[in-house]
Amino acid sequence: MPSLNVPTVESIHIYPIKSCHYVVVKECEVDSLGIKHDRRFMIVYEDTNRFVTQRKFASLSLLQPTFDEEKNTLNLSADGQEPITIPLKQDLSKMTKRTVTLWKDTLTVYDLGDQVGEWITQFLINHRKHDRENNHNVDDPINENDPISKVRLVTLDDPSKGVYGRPAHPYLDGVHTAFSDWSPISFGFSNSLADVNKGLLETGVSKGHQIPMNRFRNNITISGTVPWEEDQWLVAKVGEVTVYIVQPIARCTVPSINQDTGIKDAWDGKGPTDYLKMRRQFSDEPNMGQFCCDVIPLTSGKIRVGDKIEILEYIPEKYKQCPLPPSA
Repeated sequence: MPSLNVPTVESIHIYPIKSCHYVVVKECEVDSLGIKHDRRFMIVYEDTNRFVTQRKFASLSLLQPTFDEEKNTLNLSADGQEPITIPLKQDLSKMTKRTVTLWKDTLTVYDLGDQVGEWITQFLINHRKHDRENNHNVDDPINENDPISKVRLVTLDDPSKGVYGRPAHPYLDGVHTAFSDWSPISFGFSNSLADVNKGLLETGVSKGHQIPMNRFRNNITISGTVPWEEDQWLVAKVGEVTVYIVQPIARCTVPSINQDTGIKDAWDGKGPTDYLKMRRQFSDEPNMGQFCCDVIPLTSGKIRVGDKIEILEYIPEKYKQCPLPPSA
């Protein structure tokens, strides 16, 4: 399917800490873990070592990490707390290893210490009322008297050193995923989002509201395509980087959270996810609504806003999938 115009990188977002606020940049560097500085830090429960996300704590969208590569600093800030600064690149030889769980993966990572762990724990204490009021996961509610678990902040090492390993694909040696849910990079497409917003209005699901792309927490936003053209992309060159487009992304309820306010949409049900389940289900995951794409880098290099995108290969006809017929 040809594009209306030349597909172009519209914006780039980096999420230094998994499930926290974003940083907008004009260019990024891609390595064997995806976009440099993206999701290289993660919050885990101190007692269970399981990952912590906006799926339970909507307020994490208000925890703002910023980084300065030249000064080697990662700064964490939030209303009501003094900011805290830690090294962006750590001396891992001085840090304690920790075994943590991210979905089904068991990972060996490094604990960044008591001070930043206590700072994030205090953030969750400060935002307990916000998180109760904006809970969007009926399977994991926050009750008024639930204890607040202590958390830790962890980071990872270069997979080539043999401590951290999370292969991005069984047949692509040397490419790993940092702390994102699945793939090292994610793409979103502006014209496909416009079609989603059109459908939200037409179906009445959103009660007259539209949503921005940042609800889906993707890294690269691409303009100049036909809506849903990305369903047929297989390999593309984006700036200096050749990428493999793996699959559309099955969405949870996090897109119902405003990423700048941490407030849940005043819609019924699960917000945008309800609409995507109506219009964007595929046979391999028939109960999930899908939007944006999981992407694996095949080469390293830089991607810049304004870069043109060359489609090198489309999915062969016999392997193409289309969304299932709309359920409403």
